[in-house]
Amino acid sequence: MTTDEQQRIHRMSDILASQVAAGEVVERPASVVKELVENSIDAGAHCIRVEIRRGGVSLIKVTDDGCGMGKTDASLCLQRHATSKLVDVEDLFAIRQLGFRGEALPSIASVSHLSLTTRRADEVEGWTVSAEGGVEAPMMNAGCSPGTEIAVSNLFFNTPVRRKFLKSDETESGHVEHQIRLHALAFPGVRFIYVRDGQMVFDVVATHDLRQRIADFVGRETAGALMRVKPTEAPGVRVSGYLMPISAARRNRRMQYVFLNGRPIEDQIINRAVRDGYGGFPPGLHPALFLYLEVEPALVDVNVHPAKREVRFRRPAEITLAVMDAVAATLAAHARGDADAPVAEKEPDCIEKPAQPELKETKAATPAPRPAAPATPVAAPVQRPNLVLKPLVVPRQQELELPPAPEPAPKVQPAAPVCVPNFRHIGTLHNQYSIFENKEGMVLMAPRAARERIIYESLQASNRKALESQQLLVPELIELDTRDMGVAMEVKPQLEQAGFQLSPFGRNTLRIEAIPALLPLRRVSDFVQELLHVFTSGEVKIARARSPFEPFARQLARQYAQQEDIAEYLQNPHPLLAALLECEIPYCSPGGKSTLLPFSLAELNRKFQA
Repeated sequence: MTTDEQQRIHRMSDILASQVAAGEVVERPASVVKELVENSIDAGAHCIRVEIRRGGVSLIKVTDDGCGMGKTDASLCLQRHATSKLVDVEDLFAIRQLGFRGEALPSIASVSHLSLTTRRADEVEGWTVSAEGGVEAPMMNAGCSPGTEIAVSNLFFNTPVRRKFLKSDETESGHVEHQIRLHALAFPGVRFIYVRDGQMVFDVVATHDLRQRIADFVGRETAGALMRVKPTEAPGVRVSGYLMPISAARRNRRMQYVFLNGRPIEDQIINRAVRDGYGGFPPGLHPALFLYLEVEPALVDVNVHPAKREVRFRRPAEITLAVMDAVAATLAAHARGDADAPVAEKEPDCIEKPAQPELKETKAATPAPRPAAPATPVAAPVQRPNLVLKPLVVPRQQELELPPAPEPAPKVQPAAPVCVPNFRHIGTLHNQYSIFENKEGMVLMAPRAARERIIYESLQASNRKALESQQLLVPELIELDTRDMGVAMEVKPQLEQAGFQLSPFGRNTLRIEAIPALLPLRRVSDFVQELLHVFTSGEVKIARARSPFEPFARQLARQYAQQEDIAEYLQNPHPLLAALLECEIPYCSPGGKSTLLPFSLAELNRKFQA
């Protein structure tokens, strides 16, 4: 390099490097909670308390009664690449802890104000370490209880661009609660306390009964329908847990919980194995389950994803076969009428935990009484049956009993129709399209896309005033995932503008009292849950729309048109065509699908060389 050559490569400062690492580790407040709770579990905590304010942006405080740290450890814990989990390269192939990289605390400290107070049980005094934007303050001694307390405040204060990507406080709080639930389901032997904005959300006691812990979150009625997975073992793999019957299938994966050695994961291999174990599954539905896998650390790589949500199996075929066998054997036993086996009196072996002392009697309360269930004899291994899904197993939702209401406006023939070309209905194509003839040639109409356009423009016409509602005789109660509940409260004004009347009914229950008179829904619960899931998953971007109501109108129209029976429109398509031609943009749906396809005589003659 010559002296006058400009230098382009340089070493990043430690603070900048930590902020770059934080981009991989700290995506949102729930990511901070995940890292801190995992450290508490690895420290052998019996009780973990999580407190947040303003969705975790203002404050995240995690307190545990684990082993704590001495002065030397406390002074090193905020240094980059500092860890107590790894010593040499061989440890990378035998990872049993949840956190191990040594990046979490310094990364969190680089984008927040962090304070850590800790004390070992065998020491008299504790120590406090603090940092602001990655700059550490001198260590101080402190009086505190054994264990560790970490307080993270003003998250992303020095990276305002990243803070702009956060959602509302309701949504972020929902993600935090979901993360705590995952850890609570993975480790029922640990007590979890969650406090949000000064209000206690839940306090689940430590228990050896996995079904009791599941009931704490999904309710006793749902937990009563659980089918215990027949424990299945393969070389280096063990599968256990609980399945829900096929009638409890969901339209999304909100009720699919898969844990690998105590780590919640998302894996397509396991998802496919579960569906294959069921012998197939109805399209658009997903099985509900709580699946626990214990795999030898040498057979799985948990270091392939920065947030450790995904893993890579070294022998995926064995994992797939073990999961399929476990699911199929469980369903076969249930189909034979065998009762569910009694709940174990000890913590399931599939839940992997670091070595820690026994729970103290003052830490764990007596589990609630469990519903009595006859024992299941241990059966010999069975072949995976080809389960036939009968239509009655997943019943269609019965039509709601609603008060008499006028026929929806889009289906009614306009009183004073505009000038409509002389279309003559000449037939139906594959029970999907209506065929018309006019003086120009032939026209194909897609009834479902046409209905989507008609409903969308009717909803858009209500942009300045709320649509008329139709009261339900019996309000519907919907149990939602914490993330969906946060979204429901965030989009409540738009839903009310569309004609829904809803209100919170408990922590994660939504009460629906009325639906749009324009949309006589038959499956209200499924409709609302799918609508909220679309917005939760980010498939619809509200911020990019021309108006806040536009994405709701588009999604409502799409969902309602999909659930309609188009047989009526195929038999008598003229009213639908007349209503479609009155729309502002009649030739495509809001999503861009064609509603009408014309074929002129000139075009047809040219194709036939007539």
